[in-house]
Amino acid sequence: MVLSSDALPSPEKQLLVCCARPRIDAAAADQIRQLLNSPVDWERLFLEAANQSVTPLVCRQLCLVASDQLDSARLERLREAGRGFALRNLLLSAELVRILNLFQSEGLQAIPYKGPVLAIEAYGDVALREFEDLDLIVRHRAIAKADEVMIGLGYSPKFPGLVSANTRVLAPGEYVYRHESRRMMVELHTERTLRHFPRPADTDDLSTRLVAVPVGGHEVRTFSPEDTFLLLSIHGSKHFWEELAWVADLAWFLHAYPDLDWDQVFRRAQAVRAHRMVTISLALALWLSSSPPEELLAYVRSDPLANSIARTIEHRLLARSPRNLGAMARFHLRRHMLEGSLEGWRYSLRLATQPSDDDWSAMPLPPPLVPLYVALRPLRLLRKYGVSGAPRLVDRLPAKRIE
Repeated sequence: MVLSSDALPSPEKQLLVCCARPRIDAAAADQIRQLLNSPVDWERLFLEAANQSVTPLVCRQLCLVASDQLDSARLERLREAGRGFALRNLLLSAELVRILNLFQSEGLQAIPYKGPVLAIEAYGDVALREFEDLDLIVRHRAIAKADEVMIGLGYSPKFPGLVSANTRVLAPGEYVYRHESRRMMVELHTERTLRHFPRPADTDDLSTRLVAVPVGGHEVRTFSPEDTFLLLSIHGSKHFWEELAWVADLAWFLHAYPDLDWDQVFRRAQAVRAHRMVTISLALALWLSSSPPEELLAYVRSDPLANSIARTIEHRLLARSPRNLGAMARFHLRRHMLEGSLEGWRYSLRLATQPSDDDWSAMPLPPPLVPLYVALRPLRLLRKYGVSGAPRLVDRLPAKRIE
């Protein structure tokens, strides 16, 4: 099979993947230096790093590995960009602590994940992970009170009145709040908004296994490492792992927790029918590993379909200009993310027809007509993503590996 030039790996993308690795050994460092000796479009490199949300990693790794190959202007640009993310992330970390303290004083439990918590857990440095908002999980029964607290903190809801909307039919992707003067955004998630779980998320069960993580000199409680890997896997599958940052999160987390209890991970994944999502995520994490454990590699290979999907994602992440996934491609890829044909079809059909806040904002309907969103949503998705223009869902051509 001959690939078009747009589908071939570009040196800029290869550099991003090298820099996203949790461990830069001698071989990886040598490859970075070799790539820098080839023609590199630096503006494209910075643009792709921003698009893939890995700018802090690229800045750190290139400065550490190849500072002697960079002229003073490029080196300063990398350092300045890194400093900017470090400052922004510290401000967001302080804001997270402020919000959590107020929630606690109001008797509300809010569990942070991703954002600064994941930066500390996986990367060991809040400055190394790019994030632009704060994610908190609260119980749906407390969302009205949480809404009041966020408004009291000076945040404005993206969709006023959504808290009181008919959420039996309209399931928002998240409750979004923005603070204009601080230029900050917070997303509240509940068991109902975690719609990409194949089976409903049990937030009560997840909250029984919280662990403490130091953020900004304060201890905050987040999900156990095993539950976090599950959440990251489902989040990545939600977005078809289209950003390298989501794969890097998995790889760095795996590197930080080499003794993860995989029996527990897969048992909990199976309970919500997300076993294959975790297997795909594990395959992607191992892709960025310099020395992946053989037993984990063997486990990934035991599911050929999951392994094939992971290889296709790697190929897309390396491609110079990967084609967009059309609506039908997205539907069928979601179907393959679950084990069992019937389970996969149910999952894809539910996500294709269950309305979200995007449907509501695109075409506001009066309350009596809200059930019509079930029919309108597929049409909106077809219009947004188109029907075709996507590569085969499970392309068995292996991606060019970063050796």
